[in-house]
Amino acid sequence: MNESVLIGKSERFLDQIKRKEISLSLIEDPEKFLTLYSYLKSNMDTLQDMRETMEMKGYTAPYRSINKYGRPLAGDVKAEDMYDISRHSHYFRMNAAAKKNILDRVKSAMSSHRIAIGHLEEYATLECESCHRKYRGHEISLLTKKKCECEDNNLKLHVNSEGVYRLEIIPFLPLSGDYMVKLSQLSPISRKAFRSMVRALKQEKRGIVKTVSLVIKVMEDGRWVRKRVTLDADEEVNYEKEIRNKYGSDARLEMMQFHRKKPSIINDKQVQTALSLGYVKHAENQIRHFLDDLLEKSLHDKEKVETYQKALEDATWRVNSLEEVDEPENLKNILLKKELQERGLLDSNGILLKTIQKDLKEKEKIEKTLFQEIPRIYILWDLIHYYLTTSYDRRNKYSGPFPYLRPGLDSNQLKAFQDFDVEVVKIIQDYLGEKIEYVPRMGKVLFKKFSVERKMKGLHLQMGAELGAAILSIEGNLSVEKTAELFSINLGDVQKEKENLETLQKPVSTKAKKFMELVQK
Repeated sequence: MNESVLIGKSERFLDQIKRKEISLSLIEDPEKFLTLYSYLKSNMDTLQDMRETMEMKGYTAPYRSINKYGRPLAGDVKAEDMYDISRHSHYFRMNAAAKKNILDRVKSAMSSHRIAIGHLEEYATLECESCHRKYRGHEISLLTKKKCECEDNNLKLHVNSEGVYRLEIIPFLPLSGDYMVKLSQLSPISRKAFRSMVRALKQEKRGIVKTVSLVIKVMEDGRWVRKRVTLDADEEVNYEKEIRNKYGSDARLEMMQFHRKKPSIINDKQVQTALSLGYVKHAENQIRHFLDDLLEKSLHDKEKVETYQKALEDATWRVNSLEEVDEPENLKNILLKKELQERGLLDSNGILLKTIQKDLKEKEKIEKTLFQEIPRIYILWDLIHYYLTTSYDRRNKYSGPFPYLRPGLDSNQLKAFQDFDVEVVKIIQDYLGEKIEYVPRMGKVLFKKFSVERKMKGLHLQMGAELGAAILSIEGNLSVEKTAELFSINLGDVQKEKENLETLQKPVSTKAKKFMELVQK
């Protein structure tokens, strides 16, 4: 396929996705659910084909050929030909930029589709009412024709109350790869929240040595030749011996350089961006619904604050409507003072009333806290929920609602899980009805879960949501009733797991002590 045709076709397909409105109304209906799921799956297959075609055509490094040959020296070409060469060079650079940009959009769109599909798969289990077969997780993809394998199309949807999902972020994901457009639409305060969330998801693990570069000297044709060799890192390997076995006994090792890999919590840049955008826009949308009510209760006189803001907007508009103004800021202040005077918001000295000044500071503080904290709380709570209620093997094999999520985290990455603001959690509970709780030392809770997983590895013991709820109860100082409610699981099962954990930590019988010795090896 011609390159311009491929780019044009890809752009048209992405623009088609952009025009399609994603609706979550009646999503609990099997027909509506499968329609949306099939649409996203179909898009994903098309995007995957596009990406493979682009990578085969060298879109991953479009500037390489230009950089390799570069521009000719002025003395090598006639002066009258330099213009044509420059014009052609500009054309090739524009073409290379188009390749890079379209591949970037396709990758972003794929990441967003992965996230959306993962959240839908966590949300529902579909059951055939004829043969009673249940489809969950990636098995739902078998129902793209909206029929069970028994050819019956009478399906029932069960909402997975134990699942970790937030379907409301799906309409805000850059499904068409337009993440730059969506970023530009964020308010300044939401943009700051977006950056802080990306930083949290990029929290890196301590460096792991993956490869070793060696500079060696070998004898070839009677003379010493230097070579650079790259080997996979292995603590048990003697690199000097390895080099001599491969290049002969005369080979000499001159230098070693270790290359460390530092994987992030979400180990993909496009997924980090898409998740952060989705959560920030969703939180922003929710805050708009209750902000007026909260300000009414928090401010001394909300009506006067609104009057001040209206006066500020009017003064700003009047200055901007003038074509040429010397010192526009001074003029705006003069107009604003006049507006405030007319509306009775200034004291006898022409200064803004102190109650309004105090309310303006309080309003700014509330908005800043809400717009920055709520999206952070949402995504960190969902990550904690997912880590606590799933096993290491499941996180390692199935991407779920968080593609490229690290199955386990080290102490450095756990620093991203900073404690929530208690007051904001209370606002979320009161105004949004979310099942979110303040958990002191969240990093310690996750550290305990990973520690238990490491100890129980290879023992073939079931590690379900109940175990995570029990760990949260012990390490997070929450009641068993509260953790069972938060994770929507049976109270008795959580209580049983908590007792098992406490027994393991303090073995009484000889058998229990032997089991603990086995676990701790």
